[in-house]
Amino acid sequence: MRIFIYIAAILVLAAGCSRHIESENFDQNLPDRPPIPVGLEATRLIDGLILSWQVSDSSGIRMFRIYNSDSLNGNYEVRDSTSELVFSKTLAGLVPEYNYFFKVASVASSGLEGPLSSAISTSFGPLAIIINNDARYTRFPAVTVTFTAPPSASLVQLSEKTDFAGARWEILSPGMSKDLSIGDGVKRLFAKFQFSDGSESGGVIGDSIILDTRAAIVSVYTSPSSPDLQSGDIVTFYLNSGEPDGQASVSFSNVRGLKLYDNGGYGDVTAGDGIYTRRYAIPINMELVNGVITGQFADAAGNSAEDLTFPSFLNITTPPEPVILNAAAQSSSSIELTWSRSTSADFASYFLYRDTVATVSENSPLVTSINSQGTLNYLDANLKSNTTYFYRMYVYDNTGRSAGSGIESAMTNVNLPPTEVKLAARSDTTASILSWTTNNDDDFSSYQIYRSAEAGIDTTNGRLLTIINERSTTTFTDVRPDTTTVFYYKIFVYDKQGLATGSNEVPAP
Repeated sequence: MRIFIYIAAILVLAAGCSRHIESENFDQNLPDRPPIPVGLEATRLIDGLILSWQVSDSSGIRMFRIYNSDSLNGNYEVRDSTSELVFSKTLAGLVPEYNYFFKVASVASSGLEGPLSSAISTSFGPLAIIINNDARYTRFPAVTVTFTAPPSASLVQLSEKTDFAGARWEILSPGMSKDLSIGDGVKRLFAKFQFSDGSESGGVIGDSIILDTRAAIVSVYTSPSSPDLQSGDIVTFYLNSGEPDGQASVSFSNVRGLKLYDNGGYGDVTAGDGIYTRRYAIPINMELVNGVITGQFADAAGNSAEDLTFPSFLNITTPPEPVILNAAAQSSSSIELTWSRSTSADFASYFLYRDTVATVSENSPLVTSINSQGTLNYLDANLKSNTTYFYRMYVYDNTGRSAGSGIESAMTNVNLPPTEVKLAARSDTTASILSWTTNNDDDFSSYQIYRSAEAGIDTTNGRLLTIINERSTTTFTDVRPDTTTVFYYKIFVYDKQGLATGSNEVPAP
């Protein structure tokens, strides 16, 4: 704009004369006003707004000032400014759900501010979407999406792409169905809102969920790998599913659904690695032969895997209860052993061991084995006199497990000579007929009959006619070679230690 300024000067001179001079001074160019921003619009963010605009000519513009008011015709005050010619500004610190009125002005390089733009009215509020009530997993591609948005939100676009390519506007409703893309894995769903004033949301508004449509058990195993166990032993079960946060268990015999863990405890080494573990102590009285172990698994999405059988059987045996053993000397050569009856359901046999030292074990000499569970005594004979013997009874079951009794001992009696028997004799024309009383000693071994043609028989000068090992045999007939000679007879009783006692000597004419 060109402005003409006229200056008049009146000079008053002496002597009553005057002169009037009129002159044109100069013209001056004032700066043009910067253009008015147009197309002002707002994009709603989760925590604020983005204002954007356009200008017809950005040359000579130094900055933009943003004004706001609480009403259309209210007092607009400077809210913010931007010195970058990007034609947009993100506003933070706004009150949610409050209706703001905004205008924008351009500021020239000279500092001259142009007129304010037309006003727009907008507000912002929390914006969010939630898939399946914020569940972490879903078994099905069809999900339900709920929204957090101000009442002015009227339309929405849903997409798994941040550029919303191919998405269409839909009327916003409290819960909307959406089909996720095919394939298990993390699915991210994004939303864009449109509001009643025509503005749209910006930024990333989304939620994620894991689509998991199947579960499987990769492998199962135990430690030890071939578990042959008994009460109190520890077995560790492992189930590898490759998925954390699921529910895993094993079953065997009457144990059903024994829970396994993936939390770094109960024998689990690494939490959350999808390998479920359980250290299990075999309880008392549990027995199992070739038990089948099966693993079960259901993932966090609710998919159940097909049960998987462990590669090894589980064998659990309970050692039989030991019996109570007693030992008592019966003679100088025998000790009687008695014991309580075994209560083992799978009894196999009793094994009696003996030694002359107190450390009797299954490495000591075996006295006898007895397969009858109801046999509860045994006479150990042919022992040395006046000697202490130590005994231990082991009970075996059908799996080969054994339990030893306490160690018991007894001393055989001092050996005394056998009890004398009474001999009698008669004769007929061809033979001498002998008879005698019975010897009832516990360590009886034999009767030995001697004959001589002279009196005073002993084992050195008499002739041994016979040896009788049965104590109940108390007669003997001697066919004599000479019926005219008088023969003398004597019977010696021998015990098991070799001591002998002679009877009375009788003639047989």
